[in-house]
Amino acid sequence: MGKHPHQIGPEVLCINTDKVYDWVILQANINNTITAADIGALPVDPCDPAVTNLETDCYLVDAAGNPLPPNREIPVVETSDRQNRAFLIDGNQVVLQKVSFQSTINVVVEFRGLNGTTPFVEQTAPIPIEIPESIFLCAPEGTDLVVRLSDIECNVVVNCVGTTLGSIDISLGLCQSVQAVTNVTIELPADFCQPREVFTEQCPAPIIPTQCPVVFPG
Repeated sequence: MGKHPHQIGPEVLCINTDKVYDWVILQANINNTITAADIGALPVDPCDPAVTNLETDCYLVDAAGNPLPPNREIPVVETSDRQNRAFLIDGNQVVLQKVSFQSTINVVVEFRGLNGTTPFVEQTAPIPIEIPESIFLCAPEGTDLVVRLSDIECNVVVNCVGTTLGSIDISLGLCQSVQAVTNVTIELPADFCQPREVFTEQCPAPIIPTQCPVVFPG
């Protein structure tokens, strides 16, 4: 295999990227009670006496209702102006900013079971849940807040009123990756990447049957 044509040597490149000023992981435990009226009508009432083997599950979705993959950025709104605070860290005075923000996630609850003898699976519409946070970061003016969900746990408890659904309790355990970033242009020496060679199958050499030297030619 020969070299790639037009091979380019090392150059000094200018690249736009995000500089991270600060980065923390926040753990949040959220408990919300959602009434049946806020859930809306369901084809099968989970509290109907005919329902057996009921199981529940819940997961996060984006604004369009698609499942939220791990480490997905979520929208946040800063709820107050950033305030400077002085801290003494390892003998050095450092000025950090108090950042207060609210993130919004959407949860879909799924019910599975038997309605009499008929299996059923049904889902709620996305349920918005707001998460208020306040934290001290190195987040000077000009930086942006980027929040991603790094880990998620979700549990649901069904609350019946007689034979009808009264509400559900949603418990969320969230780990939020919070960064203060700004876009910068950096200079670095680098080689340009080249595409790799395409892998192809090659024909093997002909296989010759093994002999029986003990018998022949002996």
